[in-house]
Amino acid sequence: MQKLILGIFLIALLVTGMLGTETRLLFFWPGCLLLGVAGLLAAVRWRLRVSFPPNDLCLLSMLLFALYIAARAWFSPVQDWAREDFFTLCGALVAYLLTATAASHPQARMGIVYVLLALTAGNLAAGMIQFGGRWDFHLVPGFARSFQGERIGGFFNNPNHLASFLSMAMFLGAGWMLFGRAAATLRLFLGFVVLTIATGVALTLSRGALIGAVAGAMVFMLLALALIWKTRRELFKWLLLGGGVLFLLAVGILYKVNEEAIEKREAGSPITSDIRERIWSSAMTQHLDSPLIGAGSRVFYSGSIQYRDPRMQGWEGDALFAHNEYLQMLADYGWAGLLLLVVMIATHAWNGAVFTRWFAAVKFQRTGSLSSITLALVLGSLAALTATLAHAVVEFHWHIPAVAITGAALLGFLANPGFDADAPRRIKLPVVRTAMKLAALAASAALAFGAASWGAADFHAALAMLATKKKDHATALERLLRAGDVDPHSAAILYQRGLCYFDNWSPKKSPPEQKRLIAAALADLQRACELNPLSHHYQLALADALDASARHEEALAAIQRALKLAPLHEEPRVALGKHYHNLRQFEKAEDAYLCARTASAMNPAGTANWRSYYEQMLRDTAFLASKGAKR
Repeated sequence: MQKLILGIFLIALLVTGMLGTETRLLFFWPGCLLLGVAGLLAAVRWRLRVSFPPNDLCLLSMLLFALYIAARAWFSPVQDWAREDFFTLCGALVAYLLTATAASHPQARMGIVYVLLALTAGNLAAGMIQFGGRWDFHLVPGFARSFQGERIGGFFNNPNHLASFLSMAMFLGAGWMLFGRAAATLRLFLGFVVLTIATGVALTLSRGALIGAVAGAMVFMLLALALIWKTRRELFKWLLLGGGVLFLLAVGILYKVNEEAIEKREAGSPITSDIRERIWSSAMTQHLDSPLIGAGSRVFYSGSIQYRDPRMQGWEGDALFAHNEYLQMLADYGWAGLLLLVVMIATHAWNGAVFTRWFAAVKFQRTGSLSSITLALVLGSLAALTATLAHAVVEFHWHIPAVAITGAALLGFLANPGFDADAPRRIKLPVVRTAMKLAALAASAALAFGAASWGAADFHAALAMLATKKKDHATALERLLRAGDVDPHSAAILYQRGLCYFDNWSPKKSPPEQKRLIAAALADLQRACELNPLSHHYQLALADALDASARHEEALAAIQRALKLAPLHEEPRVALGKHYHNLRQFEKAEDAYLCARTASAMNPAGTANWRSYYEQMLRDTAFLASKGAKR
């Protein structure tokens, strides 16, 4: 049974690493199902064979953090958004516990390393396809990367997220190369692999990841030097000299190889004028609304719009994420969430540091060897953790399931690094182990249920989106009806279905059919706004349906709600102008259109804007004036 659990877990890691590479759950559902099955089987087994006991304080810190995030997600104002954090958390929790228990044996842990290195090879291969000119290459047929710019992303939509994953894999490989049990040939091969991964990180042109990689490399070197100083002091000066030269040489080569691309990136997006500082201002503004517990899971989707910094340029899109995981935690989960996160990370890092010190002082004295898989993974995990923590200052990669679950596996290594009978005494909290198993059982059940239900609904909604791109509105509506039957409480599906009713409307249809489509759209959009009151897009679509139903006062109220949710945006101001325009209240319409002209956030290029609607109003008033003159 335990081998079966490990096998399913490794497959789940592989599938998640290939598909769970963006913030939405659509492609993460297969990984959710596999992780849920592995967790449920582990719960059936209940008592797994554990080679080394995990640290109870680490388990407690993870349990408290997970319970808080889950509870905050449950009571968040928009359940569609909260699901994204909740299921990423559930997947990470199951991966963490299985790594710390079922995969506590070094051979099982090497299986995790093999999967991560296989994913690294796949990502670099996909990156080469993109580097060859197919920048929109996506692993799933029919879909494309939405990231704009000529930067490789591998299986990931965003190159910064690929860089964060590669950084973690790189340090695990470096730990195996220097401290794992391997022949000289294998060590040379691993050195080539580490250099290749470093090149991949550089090709993403992610400046935050490069800074994180340097921070991780410094921690790795300091830990390695400390080990050598305590165990093989006669080699210390040579290792210090050789390691320093190799580090500087590697940094120099990587910079020289990518100098042109890095300079091009800096010219197009200089650090001194980076948009992140203005996004961080929005996150802090949202945080001030609820500083203790935050606004709720992923509510910065709305906060980045409602609290948009006026200093942002009109053509700059909405951030949606804070591009700083610590500020995102403050905005969505408050000081309570950030404190629990810091405690959880610090507890695991401390346990890894204690293991490293114990290995040098006790185990090395007994074995006389530094070649150890457990030591290699602990050093690699500490360096990888440092890299991802540094990178998190300027990115939101912890919201990507593939990265979050990889990070959870690293924390699992640190929670159970491999202390044996000679280990220092630790606090034992047996109740925590039982509570963690129950929490993992609940998370596994949620993953399996979510994949079978909400995952199926997302599948139909995605097919509807593809049909809409092909202008096949009838098929799109059919798919959305099926999605709504599976998940009637999804505001996103109801919103899409409401718009699809509009797409199926035609003046060629009979009047009763036209009324039926408008009524159906209105019902779906009203329900969508009830389930998600924080989206100005939903309010504007509802206003269109209300105006089409001759309920103009209610339509005006919906537009006013949208103006409060997006006070600096052109779109709701244009919607107000359209509303008055259709009612032939041209003076009010003109005021609204001219107000839209001064908006700080303009509609994207190529879409309708205030000018096109204003010009149409002028044509309409001229036509009406000419008819009046003739009369």
